[in-house]
Amino acid sequence: MGPTLNNMKPDSAIEIVRELRKRGHEAYLVGGCVRDMVMKIEPADYDIATSARPEEIVEIFPRTESIGAQFGVVLVIFHGHPFEVATFRSDEAYIDGRRPTGVVFTDARQDVRRRDFTINGLLYDPISHEVIDYVGGQADIRAKLVRAIGDARARFEEDKLRILRAVRFGARLGYEIERTTWEAVVAMAPKIHQVSCERIREEVSRILTEGQALRGFRLMEESGLRKEIFPELEWTGHIEASLGFIKHGSAADFAMGVLLHHTPVSSVATIIERLKFSRAEMHHIVALIGNLPQFSRVREMSVAELKRFLRLNRFEDHVELRRIHLMADEKDLADVNYVLSKRAAWTDKDICPEPLITGNDLIVMGFAPGPMFKEILTTVEDAQLEGRITNRSEAVDFVKGRYGRA
Repeated sequence: MGPTLNNMKPDSAIEIVRELRKRGHEAYLVGGCVRDMVMKIEPADYDIATSARPEEIVEIFPRTESIGAQFGVVLVIFHGHPFEVATFRSDEAYIDGRRPTGVVFTDARQDVRRRDFTINGLLYDPISHEVIDYVGGQADIRAKLVRAIGDARARFEEDKLRILRAVRFGARLGYEIERTTWEAVVAMAPKIHQVSCERIREEVSRILTEGQALRGFRLMEESGLRKEIFPELEWTGHIEASLGFIKHGSAADFAMGVLLHHTPVSSVATIIERLKFSRAEMHHIVALIGNLPQFSRVREMSVAELKRFLRLNRFEDHVELRRIHLMADEKDLADVNYVLSKRAAWTDKDICPEPLITGNDLIVMGFAPGPMFKEILTTVEDAQLEGRITNRSEAVDFVKGRYGRA
C-alpha cells in the first residue's frame, strides 16, 4: 500500500471502477496512468483492470467495443470517451513475440506480474485513494529507474517491442535503465526485427517526438538498436546535436526529416518504406531533405523563384529543419532570417496570386495545346510574381509580345 493521490480528475474512469465494484468485482486504475499520477503528471488516458470477465463487462456498460476480448480486453465508451477495461490475467506462452497463445484469468497480483516494467505495474484504488504496488514500482519511480518486472529477458521474449519501450521510457522520463534490464536490451536488440514494422515505427516516432529525442537515440545507439532499425543512418555528432533541437509534440514526419537529413535520399526512401510511413509522410520527409540545400542560395533567387520556394507544403517545417541544421553546427542563421523576413513582408496573395491567364485563354488566342503551354504560363507567372504585369490585359499583351500571335 502506498500514499494517497489527490487532485487528479479521472472522473469517468473512477465511475467505471465504481460500476464494477457495485456489482461485486474488483477494479483498479492500472499501468501508465498510475505511474503518471505518482509522478504528478496529468495522464493522457486511464486504463482499468478488473476481476470481471469480458462478457460481464459488456453486460454492465451499454457502449462497448470488443478490441481483444480473447485477451480479456474490452473498450468501454463512457461519457463519449474510450477506456480500456481489461480482465486480470496471466499469459500463456507467446509464439510470435507479441501475442500470447492464450490467457488465464487470474487475480490482481498475477496480472501486474505479466506487465513490462515496475513503473507500469502499479494499481490505484480511486475509492480508498491507495496505490497498490506488488512489484516495487514506487521505489523505482523514486530512484528514477526503468526495471523489467521479474526476469528482463523473459519479459522481452514475450513481446520484443519491450526492448524498444525500455529505451523510450528511459528517454522520456529521464530515467536510468536498471543494469540487468539494460543488459537484456543490449543482448536482445537484434530480435527487434521480430516486431512488426508498424509497431517499431510507432515507438521510434514517440522517441523522436516526446521531447527527449537526443537521449532516446543515444540509448538506441549504445544498445545497438539504432544499427538494427536504421542501418543506413550514419550516427554523427551533427545528427546527435540536431536531435536535441526537436521540440516536444513535433510531427513524426518532421522529426524523421531531422534524423535523416544527412542520409542519401535513396536510403531515406528505403527506410521510410520499411517502416511503413504513409505516402504523404514519405513525400514530406523526402521534400524536407531534398530542399534543405536550397536555403544556401536564397539570396541569389529571383523574386519569382523565392516566392515559389515559400509555397512548399508545410514551409515552416523546411525553415525549422534549416534552423536546426545550422544550430547543430553553431552556424549563422542569416539565410533563415532572410527567408522569414521576406515571408513576413509578403501576403499569401503575393506568394500565390490568382493566375492572370489560363490554358483556355491561350487556346482562344490561337495557341495549340502542348508542351509550350506550361512554358508560357510559367513565364507569365514569373512576370506576375515579380510585379512586371498586374492584370489580364497586360498578361495577354505580354504573351503576344513574347511569343507572337499564333
